Amino acid sequence: MFNLILFGPPGSGKGTQSEKLIVKYHLKHLSTGDLLRSEINNKTPLGLEAKSIMEKGHLVPDEVVIGMISSALDANPAVNGFLFDGFPRTLPQAESLMSILTRLRIALDLAIWLEVSEQTVHDRISGRLQCAECGFTTSGIVASIALVAALLYAGGLWFSGVWGSQ
Repeated sequence: MFNLILFGPPGSGKGTQSEKLIVKYHLKHLSTGDLLRSEINNKTPLGLEAKSIMEKGHLVPDEVVIGMISSALDANPAVNGFLFDGFPRTLPQAESLMSILTRLRIALDLAIWLEVSEQTVHDRISGRLQCAECGFTTSGIVASIALVAALLYAGGLWFSGVWGSQ
């Protein structure tokens, strides 16, 4: 089993590099955004709790996110390994993750920091579009085409780095 964490600021390429590593090493991708959407869509107790918190405009607390990570690890005992995409973000999250991994007798093999310039992050983020419903993210020329198509289709989406219905 091979387990790794990708760290870096938004726009550093974590998602892009994750996709390549997942394919090459047949890893299970664990992204907190994906887990939140999945738990909410599946109406699990953690998902319902997260949805309630998010609807109030609050950040989902560590306990809920860590519970989702723990559930995902428990549900996938036979995978080749895990790729943690941008998690943990804080020392308490890291400590909780290490406790979970210790309980499951899973080693963390590698942590990678993706370093990019502030200008690169700005350039990448300013051209990024993300669907408010499903979380699909795109950028560059594809983002421009997607935005135009969405505006033509829906007749009134807004853009400020994220797109969705008003």
